[in-house]
Amino acid sequence: MSRVILGTGVRAEVPFRMEKFYVNLYSVEELCYLLVEKAELLDQDIMQRELVEWLEEACGLESLAHALYSLMNQNGSTVAFVGTILEYVNLYPAEEIARTERIIRENDGLSPSERGKAKADYMLANGRYHAALAQYNGLLERITEEENPLKARILHNMGVACARLFLFLRASEYFMQSYLTDGNEESLELYLAALRMQYEDREYIDYIAEHPEYHNASLKVERRMERAYGQFEGSDENRMLFTIQVLREEGNGTAGVSARYYREIEKLTTGLKDAYRDMYN
Repeated sequence: MSRVILGTGVRAEVPFRMEKFYVNLYSVEELCYLLVEKAELLDQDIMQRELVEWLEEACGLESLAHALYSLMNQNGSTVAFVGTILEYVNLYPAEEIARTERIIRENDGLSPSERGKAKADYMLANGRYHAALAQYNGLLERITEEENPLKARILHNMGVACARLFLFLRASEYFMQSYLTDGNEESLELYLAALRMQYEDREYIDYIAEHPEYHNASLKVERRMERAYGQFEGSDENRMLFTIQVLREEGNGTAGVSARYYREIEKLTTGLKDAYRDMYN
C-alpha cells in the first residue's frame, strides 16, 4: 500500500528563490526536502525573515511563521529553526529529523574556512566552476598557516574546477601546489593528467623522462587515461560524433544527407551552448 503524503499549507504562486542552492521553492514540502538533503551545508544563512514571510504569506502557514519569528527574535539556533519546520510539516519520520538536526549541530563546530570550503565544494559539484574558483580564492587569502591540510584540499579542488573548464595548464599548477602542500599522491597524479591533456605526446614524454621521480605516478595516469578512453567509446557522445562523421562523408555531393549533417551539428552545438550558459545561471 503506497504512502499518501498530505500537503501542508498551499502551493505558492510566487516561488521563494533560495540563492544558496540555486533553486526556486513552491511549497513547504520542497523546503523540507532541501533542508534534509542539504543538511551538511546549512548554517545561520537559512534563517531569513524573507523566507518566513514567504511561508506566512505565500504558503498560508501563519502559525509556523509565528513560531519561527519567535525563534529568530530570541536568537535561536539553526538546529531549532530547521527542526521547527520539519516537525511542523511532519513529512519525515522522527529519526530522519533527528539525523538532520545532528548533522547541523556537528557542522556548527566547523571553522569559518571549512564552512567556506563546503559552500565552494557545493558550487563545484553543481557545475558553478567560476563561482567556486572565486570562493576558493577568497578562502586562500584568509587561511592561516595552521590550516595547511585545508589549504591543500582547496588547491586540489581549484585544479578540478579549472580542469572542468578545460584550463589544463592552470589546473596543473593548482594540483602541484596542492601536492607540495601535503604530499597527496592523488594531486600529483592529477597534475600529470592535466599536463597529459595540455601537452603534445612527445612534449609530455620528454617531461616525464626529465622527471624520473614521477615515473610511477605517470603509469597510474596512463591506466586512468585508458579507462577513460574505453568509457568514452561506449558513450552517447561518441556515438553522436561517429554519426556526424558518417553523415559528413556521405553528404559530399548529396544534398539531403548534407542537410541532415548540418542539422546534427547544430543540435550538438546548441546542446553545448546551453550547458555552458547553465554554468552562469
